[in-house]
Amino acid sequence: MTTSGMPLNDPGGAPGVSAEQVRRCRSCGYENSAEGAERCHNCWMLLEGIAPLYIGESVPKSWWLRLLTAGMMVKWVPLAIIVVGVMWWLFAFFQWGPNPASAMTTMEAHSGPGTWALGRADAQNTGFTPDDAPVPGQVKWTFTDNVPMESSPAVVEGQVFLTTGDGRTVALDQDTGSLIWEHDTGFPSSSSPAVSGDLVIASYTPGLIVALDRATGIPQWSVHLRQPISASPIVAEGTLYFGAGDRLLHAMDVTSGEELWTFPTKDWIVSPVAYHDGTVVVASQDSLVYLVNADSGKERLMFDTGRQRFGGGPTVSGDVVYFSSDRGWVWAIDRLAKSWPGQRKWFKVKINLFVWQVIHTRPVQPGGLWSKRVGGQIQGLLSVADGKVIGATREGKVFARDTDSGAEVWSAQLDEPVSTEPTVAGNTVLTGTESGKVFGVDATTGDVLWDFDAGTGLVTASPIVAGDTMFVVTEGGVLHAVTAAN
Repeated sequence: MTTSGMPLNDPGGAPGVSAEQVRRCRSCGYENSAEGAERCHNCWMLLEGIAPLYIGESVPKSWWLRLLTAGMMVKWVPLAIIVVGVMWWLFAFFQWGPNPASAMTTMEAHSGPGTWALGRADAQNTGFTPDDAPVPGQVKWTFTDNVPMESSPAVVEGQVFLTTGDGRTVALDQDTGSLIWEHDTGFPSSSSPAVSGDLVIASYTPGLIVALDRATGIPQWSVHLRQPISASPIVAEGTLYFGAGDRLLHAMDVTSGEELWTFPTKDWIVSPVAYHDGTVVVASQDSLVYLVNADSGKERLMFDTGRQRFGGGPTVSGDVVYFSSDRGWVWAIDRLAKSWPGQRKWFKVKINLFVWQVIHTRPVQPGGLWSKRVGGQIQGLLSVADGKVIGATREGKVFARDTDSGAEVWSAQLDEPVSTEPTVAGNTVLTGTESGKVFGVDATTGDVLWDFDAGTGLVTASPIVAGDTMFVVTEGGVLHAVTAAN
């Protein structure tokens, strides 16, 4: 029997269903004409074996088609997860993505004979100058403050720049010690100024950074972080780098003070950071040392000393980073090392396997080259000169280690406690003591050459040399300019 002349198997009268027949592409779902079409007009896939349907008619999936669809999900979803994971790993390892704004100039700190422009002489923190240390014969002049001073001066082109305990940054004549200008902030400082171009950049303990005109002392810009700053800033490739109590490594444009990027660590940063050839190295108080890409501000490597907190920041020489940690350890790591995502977790797994004697070879931490125990409490940063890593302990030991192997080159024992990290002027190692003396030690043999008694209390900052003059700062608030005898 028929209804309205329509065949029983004709769904054309159903709501939403047309009597016109089409062939629906399995690939893209496009509805092609049922007559004459061999390929899909939309995706050009073959239509062979596809039965005609009425427009709007749904196709019930057979049990085997449902099984096939489920199988494809099982196959392709894990593959998609793997692809996403690999892409994430590649982006993390190669640090793909946009870099932050770069500095407007490539200004560097001043360098050359007769110059000491940063706290540790250069951006690598080597603490070395080719200028020969004078054998102390006379005090050429002194500059006295009414409170203790805690940092070495900077010396550039006949001027001496110094931060004082009573909140001033001063410029002195190198020959006479007479005051050229001063800028008073009222904030104490424990860091050395950085001199770059026409700017003298000083940081103060409460978190103030001020850039002053080198000739006049007039402020050019200032930034107040309101976070403690203990370490001296450095300048490299137009960028000012320093760490602070906010656990951040800061990178600022040296000409404007504009922040370019910050890098988070896990504890305070109380020692100078180091820079060399696109790598910034920073040590925080959680016993971790970080290698950071200077362009992107992203981590390349994190190295764990496994020791307690340390105040010895990094020193860079070529492709090697040197630093000290608590209990008298000296370390060397590869500046070019780069860790891949998950590597540190795998290293910890291997350490546990070694402890439980599942594996018998002690795992080497990524980036590690060597570590040697000197003993005692190493004072601050290490110096690097002529293939030797040079340091001093509070207990009076001055030592030199081979840069390549860490083997001992020489060791000298002073008869009193050391209060400063060493510097090297020519072939003389200089270090200050708690009694107010400066000792000169032969950098080749370790022989003690001479000592000089400043006579105004403990030496509070590393002695430095610029030209023919040695500068010594003591807790009595006195800066001594010392030269050889006439």
